[in-house]
Amino acid sequence: MTRADTLAEQRAYLEGGLAELRCGRCGARVRAKKSSPQQTSVQWTTAATRECDELAALAADGRPTALVPSCPSLRDSIERAVHEGRLEVA
Repeated sequence: MTRADTLAEQRAYLEGGLAELRCGRCGARVRAKKSSPQQTSVQWTTAATRECDELAALAADGRPTALVPSCPSLRDSIERAVHEGRLEVA
């Protein structure tokens, strides 16, 4: 396997099935995928962590946002996207 093959495989693993999604409350853009009804993966950008009201409140209290898997508003937005067919459960 070549280095290019390895990088392509790594990219497919990390990014495969991710869809851009916007939080219905604050508008933060993340990339998300649902591997099962119970399992959700979310990739936060630096901009999204600044735009998310709930993460900003945690940061203001001194909590590290990297340890917070999501916020309830984003979770609701993801479930709505699944229900509306904008995000598939793979």
